[in-house]
Amino acid sequence: MARLKIGRLAPRSLIGQMVAVLVLAFTILLAILAIAEQSDGQDLVGGADSEFTIGRLRNLLQVIPFVRDDQLGAFVAKVSRCHDGYALSDRPYAPARSTPETQQVAARLAAELGLAPDAVRVGGATLERTQFGYSRCPEGAMRFPVDGLVISVRLQNGRWLHAEVHPHEWHLRSSFLGWVSRSFGVFLLVAGTAILFMFRLGRPLGLLAQAARRFGEGLKVDPVEEKGPPDVRRTIGAFNLMQQQVADEIERRTTTFAALGHDLRTPLAGLRLKTELVEDPKLRAELLVSIRKMESIADASLAFLRGESLNEPKRLVDLNALVESEVVEFEENGEPVAMEPGPALRCHCRPDSIARAVRNLVENALKYGGRADVRVVEAGAWAEIQVRDQGPGIPPDPGLDLTRPFVRHPSARSADPGSFGLGLAVVKAVADAHDGQFELRPNEPLGLVAALRIPIG
Repeated sequence: MARLKIGRLAPRSLIGQMVAVLVLAFTILLAILAIAEQSDGQDLVGGADSEFTIGRLRNLLQVIPFVRDDQLGAFVAKVSRCHDGYALSDRPYAPARSTPETQQVAARLAAELGLAPDAVRVGGATLERTQFGYSRCPEGAMRFPVDGLVISVRLQNGRWLHAEVHPHEWHLRSSFLGWVSRSFGVFLLVAGTAILFMFRLGRPLGLLAQAARRFGEGLKVDPVEEKGPPDVRRTIGAFNLMQQQVADEIERRTTTFAALGHDLRTPLAGLRLKTELVEDPKLRAELLVSIRKMESIADASLAFLRGESLNEPKRLVDLNALVESEVVEFEENGEPVAMEPGPALRCHCRPDSIARAVRNLVENALKYGGRADVRVVEAGAWAEIQVRDQGPGIPPDPGLDLTRPFVRHPSARSADPGSFGLGLAVVKAVADAHDGQFELRPNEPLGLVAALRIPIG
C-alpha cells in the first residue's frame, strides 16, 4: 500500500523525477546537517571544545579591539543571544568550577585563539535566566537553572569576556541558518543549471514518445527532429528508420493482400461458370459450395486487413448511444438482442471500428448462444461493452488464443463450418487500437461474456 501511494505521488516525467531527486537530495542533506547540529554540543566539554565555539570566540575577539572601552559592555550585550550569550567583568567568572577536562579544553582554546595559556579559563557553573543572553529566550525554551560551562578570555585591556556553553535544546543556531540560506542560494543556481540540461535531454525524449504514440495510433510516419545529446540523437534516428520500415512493410503486405484478393476473383468467377456446366447435380453443388467458401475466405481476409487500419480519426462520442444504435439494427431485423439502459459515457474512440466490433460480438452471441444481452458499464477508468449469451460457453484451454486470426475453437468448427475465426481477431485489433482490453469470461450461470474495454475520456 505504501509503495502504491509513493508511486502515485512521484512525478511521471523524466524531468520531474530528476528535479524531485535534486530536491530530495538537498532536503536529506539539510536534515543530516540539522541532526548533526543538534547533536553537536550535547556533551558540555565537547561543546566547549567544538569548532563552533572556537569560531564564535575567534570572530568576537577580532572585532572587540575596534570597540571603544566605554561601549564594550553595550556591544557585548547587543551580540548576546538566547543560545550564544556573553558577559563582561573585571575578573574570571567567579562560580566556575575547574576540572582536569576543563583545563584541557582551556589549553586547547588558548592555542586555537593564539592566546597565553593563563588567558583562557574554563569551568562549570550553574546558570540562571538573568545571566548572559538567556533573557532573550522565549518562555519555556529552557528550564533554569542550567548546569553549563563558562569560558573566560582575558582581553587586551585586562577585562574578561565570558561565553556560556549549555546543553542545547532543539534549536537551530544562527550560523546554521545562515549556512542554510547560502546553501539554498547555491542550490537554486546549481538546480537551475541542472534543469536546463534536463530539458535539453528530456524534451527530445518527450517528442520521441509523442511520435511513437502517434505512430502506434495511426501508423503514420512522422519523423522526429534529431537533436539533443549524441545518444538521444542516435535513438531518435533509429526510431525514424524503424517507423519508416514498419510503414513500408505494412503497405507492402496490404498491397499484396489486396492484389491477391482481386486476382482471385477472376479465376473463381471462371470456375463458377465451368461448374454450372457440370451435369452431376450433387458434384455441381459441392463445387459451388467450395467456390463460395474460397470467395468468403478472400473477402473476410481483406475485411480483417482493412479493419486493422488505424486511419480512422478518433472522435468524442457517447459510447452508450453508439452501441445502442447497433443493437437497434439487430432488433429491427427480429434478432433476439436486448440492451440494458446504462450511463452516458463519453469516450474518444474510432466510432466505425467500435461499431464493427460490437456487431461481431453480437453476431457471435447469436450464432453460438441463441441471443445477446448488451450493456455498457463504467469500470474504474474504463468503459466496458459487455455482450452476454446463454450458450454452452468455451471450455478453458490455456494453449488456445481465440483472438488470433483464423483460430477457432473445435466446437465452433462443428457448429459453424462457414466461419473463419476472424470475428474475435477484429475485436482484439479494435481494443489494441484504443489502448484497451478484450477478454472472454464465463457468464453465470450459463454462457459467455465478451467484454471490450476502452479508456473513458
